[in-house]
Amino acid sequence: MRKLFGNKSEKNTGKKTVKKTVKKTASKTGIKTNAGTETKTGNKPVNEAAVKSGDFKRKRKGRSLRPGHIAYASMAVVGVFFAAAALRVLIGGFLEDTSARNEYDQLRESFHVSTTPEPASPEVTTEPLNEDESYLGPDEDDAESVDDIRALTLDELAALNRDFKGWMTVGSHIDYPVVRGSDNNKYLNTTFMGQRNTAGAIFMDYRHINGFDEQVCIIYGHNTRDGSMFAPLTRYLEPAFLQNNPNISVTTRDGKKLTYRIFAAKLTDAWDIAYTIGINDTGRASEFPNAPQNASRYLLLSTCTRGGSNDERVLVFAALV
Repeated sequence: MRKLFGNKSEKNTGKKTVKKTVKKTASKTGIKTNAGTETKTGNKPVNEAAVKSGDFKRKRKGRSLRPGHIAYASMAVVGVFFAAAALRVLIGGFLEDTSARNEYDQLRESFHVSTTPEPASPEVTTEPLNEDESYLGPDEDDAESVDDIRALTLDELAALNRDFKGWMTVGSHIDYPVVRGSDNNKYLNTTFMGQRNTAGAIFMDYRHINGFDEQVCIIYGHNTRDGSMFAPLTRYLEPAFLQNNPNISVTTRDGKKLTYRIFAAKLTDAWDIAYTIGINDTGRASEFPNAPQNASRYLLLSTCTRGGSNDERVLVFAALV
């Protein structure tokens, strides 16, 4: 029994000795035996648990990009690209609209100067001047600038563009030269002066060989963003606007003066039978909506719509008076 208890006592004593030795060693080296304690590495304490789990290694290398961050960055780059492209389209469209508008404004002023009769000369007064007055001529601020505008006759317009067929004024909103190309595509993106521009020109169907002398004459124009060209045609869908703006005036290439009266307008599509009447002999002009009786000639004005389908059209119908 004494030996048994003696062994047990020696065993316990051995454990205490081991613990004391470890504690002494730890106090000298600065290392604690429990998990999660800190170890000195140089001058910086390091967490042993972090070292074992690998977190310590990642912290030293810094934070890495996650897949989600890469996706967000890619989406931001794509968004900036599309925004820049859209801005470029808007600026390009604005510059084109401005260029076309300036061209047609100059043509319009020149044509109307040549066709407007000169005003009668004012009466000359014979009242004598006061002694302290002297005649200095007309005030420069009141002088008109018509001398700066070169008048263009019909022949000169034809010299500028051999496809010129006449000048057309619709109500008080549309006032343009009319051309006819070798097909219906050329003047979709070409102005009267031959410039590449999405505003294009006001042009007659290429199959109308006899021009305005055709029984049914179709004329096309764009519905532009700035409200020029044939954009005002869409307003003829409003009965009040049609009633207040019914007249169309045409001066043909050979100088004839024609007047048409608008009698109808409708929203339709590019496959409307009206586009074939007088061309493919698929119908008669009397089939036009509200067509007046015994009209000798008709004029159809066509444009697209904004916001509708690509095939949607506005058709305005007019009869020769």
